[in-house]
Amino acid sequence: MAVIAARYRLPSGRAVGGASPGGLDVAISDRLRDAMDRRRFINTAWTTATAATAMALIPGDDLFAKAIGADPFTLGVASGDPTPTGAVLWTRLAPDPLFGGGMKDQTVRVGWRVARDEAMRDVVASGKAMATPALAHSVHVEVEGLTPGRDYFYQFDYRQDESPVGHFRTAPSAAERLKKLEFAVLTCQAWQDGFYTVLRDVAAQDLDVVFHLGDYLYEYDPRTNKRGVVLPDRFAGETASLTRYRDQHALYKTDPDLQLAHKNHAFVVIWDDHEVQNDYSGKFPEYDNMPLDVFLARRANAYQAYYEHMPLRLPPKGANNRLKIYRSLQFGDLAEFVMLDTRQYRSDNPCGDGESLRCDAAYDYRVQMLGTAQEQWLSRQLFAKRARWTFVTQGLLMAELDHDIGPGKRFWNDAWDGFPSARDRVFRDIQASGARNPVVLTGDWHSTFVNDLKLRFKDQNAPVLATEFVTPAITSGGDGTPYGPYYGPMIPTNPHIKYYEGDKRGYFRMTLTPAMLHARLRFASKVEAPDGTVSLAERFVVLDGQPGAVRDGA
Repeated sequence: MAVIAARYRLPSGRAVGGASPGGLDVAISDRLRDAMDRRRFINTAWTTATAATAMALIPGDDLFAKAIGADPFTLGVASGDPTPTGAVLWTRLAPDPLFGGGMKDQTVRVGWRVARDEAMRDVVASGKAMATPALAHSVHVEVEGLTPGRDYFYQFDYRQDESPVGHFRTAPSAAERLKKLEFAVLTCQAWQDGFYTVLRDVAAQDLDVVFHLGDYLYEYDPRTNKRGVVLPDRFAGETASLTRYRDQHALYKTDPDLQLAHKNHAFVVIWDDHEVQNDYSGKFPEYDNMPLDVFLARRANAYQAYYEHMPLRLPPKGANNRLKIYRSLQFGDLAEFVMLDTRQYRSDNPCGDGESLRCDAAYDYRVQMLGTAQEQWLSRQLFAKRARWTFVTQGLLMAELDHDIGPGKRFWNDAWDGFPSARDRVFRDIQASGARNPVVLTGDWHSTFVNDLKLRFKDQNAPVLATEFVTPAITSGGDGTPYGPYYGPMIPTNPHIKYYEGDKRGYFRMTLTPAMLHARLRFASKVEAPDGTVSLAERFVVLDGQPGAVRDGA
């Protein structure tokens, strides 16, 4: 019988935002169940979770106490992709979360409701959703019919149990002349590398929406971790099977600070590599370290488990081993966020994996980072110019980072530096579209960058096309893995990099107005102990119509 030693207790927390008028009654019927059956995004049968196994707890620890009781809502609740009239609501029934979930192999009904007040008395929408074993008893409810720009609260129920009450804010109408948008940008939350101090700070902020740019999950063996938690042997080795991906996601979702951040705010999520495997490219594993059919089966498992644990809309019909996550969200006339998938459709790295000199194959126009369909879609989004500010929100460093301090050029091939021809096409679309305020939001790097994006990076006189903010990691790298000594000497030879910090974990807290984007960089004092704090470190401003960030000394 495995022992799980939890070192801290669940904190209490309230959802931010108050009640607001508006809304109308909406009900979702068995359409959800029928749609689930129709819209398969993998071409193999979705399997059920394994039978639950009892777990023992060290006396006095209560983080996983509900897992051995009757409460099915051990993984909390989440909302995502807010629109002017609704959002996606998520939960997963998992009374035994780390051992397959603990539900019987049968479909059950889960109640849901949306209210204008946190006490859930003023209900404006309600219905029943089907939780199926094929989807690990996860629930995805697409609520519609709500009022734009309003705070709402939601809750699930199953039999006699009720979930925590979550909160989300609908997006303003696309026609609204929006004066301000508050949001956070997150990435890279390796559970084993530390505590989610950053997410606790995010949960406490008054935000309209949160953007998570990938590496939400890491596929590595989490048994050796900075949290002092002893995990069962079922978590040994690298994640590959559907059962293991489900358990790995469940492990992350048991974190109280992650639950609180989801409970308080709507998330918009995209993935990077670790949701599947480190540095994979499309259909190709890193370093070609396994047969393609084996890797594609693993990728299908990972994509399914990702969908099961995220507040995402229903997968498209007949997607055939794919899950479409590129999409756009608009907030009034102020901002459009174009969410990209920089993993699923890309070519195999033309110059190989890891770091290398630039090779001729990288300039082949057939080499794809986004895939033809997504690249054309991105171009249409840029030329549409629906909002004053256009955010290209994606996973990989877009600015050039020449690793060679001398006269040569050496690049990390997993980032956009490995796909310069594809990057140039995107930059030329940004330039030709005349988009007023293009900004790129990036994750992945476990470091913080603020970059000027140019077609010719080494040319000091080349026009700046857009600003890139690379948000630091939530935990990945922990407190004891500094990147500064490695990347620091490279920065002076890359003059378009206006700010760099490699040794701190944190996130960007952003305020957008018609006149400017105000980016506040918040760093954690530590993440390898649960008593870390988060504080303001730097401020940057991008002014309307003037690409390029400047430090704000205020």
